Amino acid sequence: MAALLLASGAAAQVGMPKVRRAAAPPSDSAAVARATVRSPQAAVPAGGSFVVAIDLAIDPGWHVWVHETQARALPGTAVFEGAIFTTLDLRASEGGLRLEGVQWPAPHTAKADVGDGPASYAVYEGEGTILARLQAPQAEGSASGTFTLSLQACNASNCIAPADLELPLQVQVKAGAAEAAVPAGFDPTALVSVASKAAASAGEGGDIRFDFFGAEFRVDPRGLGLLLVLLVAFVGGMLLNFTPCVLPVIPLKIMSLSATAGDRRRCLRLGVVMSLGVVSFWLGLGLLVGGISGFTAANQLFQYPLFTIALGLFIAVMAVGMAGLFSVNLPQWVHGIEASHESAGGSFVMGVMTAVLSTPCTAPLMGAAAGWAASSGSLATVLTVFGTIGAGMAAPYLLLSAFPHLARRMPRSGPASDLVKQVMGLLLLAAAAFFVGAGVNGMLPAPSHAHWWVVGTIGAVAGAWLSWRTFRISPRWTPRAVFGGLGLLVVALSLGVTGSLATDSGRIAWIPYSAEALQRERDAGRVVVLDFTAEWCLNCKALERTVLDTERVAEAILQANAAAIKVDITSRRSDGWGLLHRFDRVSIPLLVVQRADGTVTLQSDAYTPDQVVTALREAAAH
Repeated sequence: MAALLLASGAAAQVGMPKVRRAAAPPSDSAAVARATVRSPQAAVPAGGSFVVAIDLAIDPGWHVWVHETQARALPGTAVFEGAIFTTLDLRASEGGLRLEGVQWPAPHTAKADVGDGPASYAVYEGEGTILARLQAPQAEGSASGTFTLSLQACNASNCIAPADLELPLQVQVKAGAAEAAVPAGFDPTALVSVASKAAASAGEGGDIRFDFFGAEFRVDPRGLGLLLVLLVAFVGGMLLNFTPCVLPVIPLKIMSLSATAGDRRRCLRLGVVMSLGVVSFWLGLGLLVGGISGFTAANQLFQYPLFTIALGLFIAVMAVGMAGLFSVNLPQWVHGIEASHESAGGSFVMGVMTAVLSTPCTAPLMGAAAGWAASSGSLATVLTVFGTIGAGMAAPYLLLSAFPHLARRMPRSGPASDLVKQVMGLLLLAAAAFFVGAGVNGMLPAPSHAHWWVVGTIGAVAGAWLSWRTFRISPRWTPRAVFGGLGLLVVALSLGVTGSLATDSGRIAWIPYSAEALQRERDAGRVVVLDFTAEWCLNCKALERTVLDTERVAEAILQANAAAIKVDITSRRSDGWGLLHRFDRVSIPLLVVQRADGTVTLQSDAYTPDQVVTALREAAAH
């Protein structure tokens, strides 16, 4: 392969000798990749920033995976989700040094087949230079730390064990000192922000910013602040129950609790088992996030079409069971795990399915807490935060099972009970169609909206069935008016909302994202609006219709002469994931409003029309 292309010209000045290949097979990546730090020769100013060069040398015939942001942002290359991407961390031992950002070498492309067919992947090869910008402490004296460069080396046939290269750093800090010389080729606009793993796990990763529809607050995760972060994660988990992903399940569980309300001990036991199912799923996600490089968010699962389609089919089977249609001769184990079945197995499956249904939606407050945990690099932190989210989501069901009299007003048996199960089963069947359609979209070169008609049709059938059956089984006009009207409302929403989504009609002329399109609009001096979305993200669709597509926001975009760019990350091959990570986010929805110079005036996952209009006016005024 060709030599490594560099983002700076520093490597040309290094003059590092070529490293001879070891005669014996290398035991790990440290045997074929080495790095050295060039510390500043002069003192650095107290409280100021300075740049350190790290020279990297890789044996001929070998390469290492690039940093994840580059892997996801480089056009024309695929991303291997099982890759151990190159990372740089700083553990400050004395003086309080802080790593601000890293300028990575420009990657080279290598062709390989890692299971998805032949594709080009971004790698580092040969000799190169990593440029790291750090912030010095305010106190004078000696400041030291240790860089950890984590990487995995591969050749044309196999990969070897990853390695952590420990690189000590020591600098002198002096008040009033002149700024240290910047290595040649340093470009501050090419810096990739970092979340220090060691700092984050120790609580030194900086404040966590939460934005709840305009109510913004920050939490320092150090010390007692971590308890506040967990409280926010718990509340975010509770709010998941009120997202459109989970709502169809709630009446079914309340009915299940109502049926066992006469036996408080049994009711509580089933509630605890269901709660364990919810928490177990979130802990499983935590293990994936904390243990697999490149996996950073729950909704990242939907990058894999086969997973999404399989999930849709699973939900369809459960929906048929909930509607009471398991009258054919199915295997006994199917009846045993039926989610509406009042048994330990059924309750556990109900908990898992409830948690699974929540993954396309991100509740307010939850995304920032989960993102901070994912970037911490600490498995214990990830499991604690994700387990707390699961506990928050399970709390309402556990509360109802502890006080079953709260659920006694629900019908326990008879035609009314059957009707609720049938309607909820149909709504879950609509959810199944949504997941299957989203999975198919992940395989298409461009997203299609046709599956929304299937979702809407099934939803309309559910509403019509609710209205018609209510008139048949109830002689009283009060329930006829209430539930008959509710059914008609479901029909109208199913056909109206899904019809709008299917035709993709709207007031804003969105520009499909590409790195070239974004740069072109910035070069033209335009304000930029970035809407991160995906076909499987229901929260994204809701915010687009209720906020972005309003007349006020559309008019504000026109007045600001803003470029509205839609960053669709339905597929894991989308270049938009890299752009998402540049904003230190791992989940969607996300809206970013930027001035032409890149200054952010709004970055939020739960925003209002007023916020967007104000951010657009502020961006256009500069």
